[in-house]
Amino acid sequence: MPLPRLLLRADGNSHIGLGHVMRLLALTEIVRAEAAECLFMLREPSDELRRQLTEAGCTVIEVPVQPLPEEAVWLVRHVLLATDILVLDGYSFTYSYQHTVRAAVARLVYLDDLHSFPLAADLVLNPAGGIQINQYEMRQPGARLLAGPAYAPLRTAFREATQRPASISSSDTVLVCLGGADPTHQTRHVAATLLTLPSIREVHVVVGSAYLGWEELQAWGTQQPQLILHRNVAAPQLVDLMRTCGAAVCSPSTVSYEYCAAGGGLLALLQVADNQQDINQFLCDAGLALPYSEALVALASGAASGLAVKFRQRQRQVFDGLAPVRLQQEFRALQLPAPPFYLRPARPSDSSQLLSWTNDPIVRQHSFNPTPVTRTQHQQWFAARLADKNSLLLLAEDGGTGKPVGLIRFQVEEDEATLSYLLDAAYRGLKLAPLLLLAGTRTVLQHFPRLRRVIGHVQQSNTASIKSFQHAGFQITNQLPAAPAGSVTFVWEAAA
Repeated sequence: MPLPRLLLRADGNSHIGLGHVMRLLALTEIVRAEAAECLFMLREPSDELRRQLTEAGCTVIEVPVQPLPEEAVWLVRHVLLATDILVLDGYSFTYSYQHTVRAAVARLVYLDDLHSFPLAADLVLNPAGGIQINQYEMRQPGARLLAGPAYAPLRTAFREATQRPASISSSDTVLVCLGGADPTHQTRHVAATLLTLPSIREVHVVVGSAYLGWEELQAWGTQQPQLILHRNVAAPQLVDLMRTCGAAVCSPSTVSYEYCAAGGGLLALLQVADNQQDINQFLCDAGLALPYSEALVALASGAASGLAVKFRQRQRQVFDGLAPVRLQQEFRALQLPAPPFYLRPARPSDSSQLLSWTNDPIVRQHSFNPTPVTRTQHQQWFAARLADKNSLLLLAEDGGTGKPVGLIRFQVEEDEATLSYLLDAAYRGLKLAPLLLLAGTRTVLQHFPRLRRVIGHVQQSNTASIKSFQHAGFQITNQLPAAPAGSVTFVWEAAA
């Protein structure tokens, strides 16, 4: 299967900040291997931004400044190909824009945190937790929503930081970061307030290259001996800085997620834009952060140290480091067509059909137990599986003819499901196996919400099945100890 081009279009400048651009850049770092080429499309990008995107392996296309309806038509005529995956991040890309460009590409992805207008996207990513698909008006058939930190794209340094031990820094050292641009200019006020608290030893303020009040902030900062200013900090250095700060005041945006991933602590949230409301509510409701006003009370009263320990534990659970794997899965699966079959639970009347499939010579050849199965053995096994509440057998039937296509079955143990599958001889060689694996996996995750992974074992000699798992989005793992000898193990990581 040839890889598609990945095209990314984001809003970003000194007035609205570069959050959308940085979010797409983080996504690009994660799914770059799933694309033949990455093209980043921007209006009037600065030289520094061009350099940063080029170093990340992206070709920068400067989009002419024009009304957005005209821009969408310009992209269709001059840039987009029918095989492309197009990703949009910005509040100006409303339904009309999306509808125009969707007709010209293979798939459309939209990063959103407002759910305020209809969407034409095939896949919507919303980093806020607790968001449900019924909060959206999805107009593209089969559209899917991926929500929460489990799918939040973070920059490489922060993804790697989730594998380090949690920070143990004291909450008397506080980070202040209200986004790189801080368009509402609250950074100085927050820092000044923190510096009045006797319990605070040091305040670190971080702003980005798009921050417009840097000179004034510097002039004020020279009079504050406990204040340290940082501008345009590279991601690895920002991780280290965050890990030295046992408390932080952040906008409820990507920077809050980065602080949680870096090691965490007492996180105080100060909302500076309407689009931050969902993340603000999620982080507070999930026990990951406090509103700024409540955190100030904790910092002043001496309760901050205990709260920092509590928050770190919860932050480590939620930011588990698997978001890149989940995003890679979904972007690979996004390239598959809709299946020409439907799934239904197996019934007692399917017994003969399943036995016939089971004893097919090709099926036995690729089974870990090649011995033919007797009717009595099969009937006992089948009855036990139908009665087992932790077993799910799904029969695939042709959507046009109703003929049986194949079977995918799952055995669930605690938070893990192991699958096996087969196809009828008449339906082999039609590239249906990845579609069956994906459809079955999504179905079992709906049936058993507690599942955290789905695994499958394949004989090393079964090249066709190995490719099918890869095309479906599964990834090879060496982390599971109970794999059969001579097998390759694949895993699908589910969201917590």
